[in-house]
Amino acid sequence: MPKQITLALVITKPAHLWSGLQSLLRTIPQIEIIAEAHDPSVLMNISTEMHPNLILLDASILDDTAWTAVSKIKAERPRTKFIALLENVQQQQSAQLAGVDTLLPKGFPAAQLVNLIENSLIQNSQDETNL
Repeated sequence: MPKQITLALVITKPAHLWSGLQSLLRTIPQIEIIAEAHDPSVLMNISTEMHPNLILLDASILDDTAWTAVSKIKAERPRTKFIALLENVQQQQSAQLAGVDTLLPKGFPAAQLVNLIENSLIQNSQDETNL
């Protein structure tokens, strides 16, 4: 069976957060491709156009339509791991209802974020091997 390419998608505003997340994701050897989107509407097309293993969300730019798309993706592709960076309780509630796997406050330590991502990708890889 051919090796699966690991794709990470980051959805955030084009600013310092994106640069930091991109640099951080480049340190994770399991991630081969990093895609970026600055408009959460990309979530509506994910199931037909791309199949990311990890989607990192800046919850501050998501609206109800985007959270609905997250729920749909989780239902269709349960192995896709979602991590949401949150600023407030309302975003936390929306992310929980949508089925986001990991909820983190913005400012969460980078080293711990790397560990969470690596562990999620390793778990996914093991799950696929056991199928």
